[in-house]
Amino acid sequence: MKKIGVLLISLVFIACGKSDGHTTKIENLKTVKTLSISPQSILKIESSSGIAEPLVEVTEISKSGGDVEKINFRNGERVKKGELILELSNDEISANFLKAEATYFSAKNDFKIKEENFNKFSKLFKNSLISQDEFSNKKIEYLQSQSNLKNAEASFNLAKKDYDDLKVIAKIDGVISDLNLKKYEKISANSELFTIVNNEKILVTASISPTDVNNIGKNISAEIRFEGIERIYPAKLYEINPVANKENNKYSIKLEVENSDFLIKKGMYSDILLNTGEKTGYIIPKKAIVLKELFSYIFIVENNQARMIKVERGYENGENQEIKSDQLYPNMSLVIEGQYLLEDRDKIKIIE
Repeated sequence: MKKIGVLLISLVFIACGKSDGHTTKIENLKTVKTLSISPQSILKIESSSGIAEPLVEVTEISKSGGDVEKINFRNGERVKKGELILELSNDEISANFLKAEATYFSAKNDFKIKEENFNKFSKLFKNSLISQDEFSNKKIEYLQSQSNLKNAEASFNLAKKDYDDLKVIAKIDGVISDLNLKKYEKISANSELFTIVNNEKILVTASISPTDVNNIGKNISAEIRFEGIERIYPAKLYEINPVANKENNKYSIKLEVENSDFLIKKGMYSDILLNTGEKTGYIIPKKAIVLKELFSYIFIVENNQARMIKVERGYENGENQEIKSDQLYPNMSLVIEGQYLLEDRDKIKIIE
């Protein structure tokens, strides 16, 4: 009975595997979803960060030092060019100025006398009324007096500048910062007194790659968001440093921002979105890329088969990635789902 049972089961399996006397082969198809891709215009957006700095700022330094006699402004107050910010006193500077002034006026009067005498003796000499020696002596006196006057004038101008610098004047329009002095405080020579910041225009430094630096132009556009400010500011190119940073091999550029509302302050942190230009290329979803042994691959569909193509990665923007390969062509069917289970030349079935 056992032999008869086994024989019947075998006949059943043989019968199931045949249809009209022929064996049916079942193909193992892998299901995938695809996306048609072609070359397209790529808007390159680079992200960076930077620190706000004013386009124009002046730090005032006291050359001679002295005692603080008067302070007319505080930090954060706006000043106009030419306004008196503070006054210093310095006895040595004042004494040198008065001495140089007296010497200069004395030399000036002496020269005037010597010049008149020289002119008189010149006429007498022309008329042969005095000797050559007498004329030469007056000429030497005149030239010596002229030299003394020039030296006295130079010393006076220098002393006057030092004296005038005791009254510290605003060199630009702007806002006072870093003024940390007190009245009657004694300060040493070459001390920083304060800084005037003109923050009507702000500079922010960003970094770009070597591939972008030669393509970037004056019409580059950028958007910048500053820490603590809700609005987004447009920016334009101010300058490009032609020498790469040794640490990251990138080039620094400065972007100029109009700060008409004066909300941007020196030192504010910023996030930058930089449009470095357009080019044509293949952009695909990052998820379509398969990593195998540290190389990047994509799968496309050709004649109902999966074809694996090795690619290089280029520019990336969010969830999209530029790919490069000499095997890419327009209207390719790119596999975007099911690619991780594929091998080259697998038979596939496309689903919607």
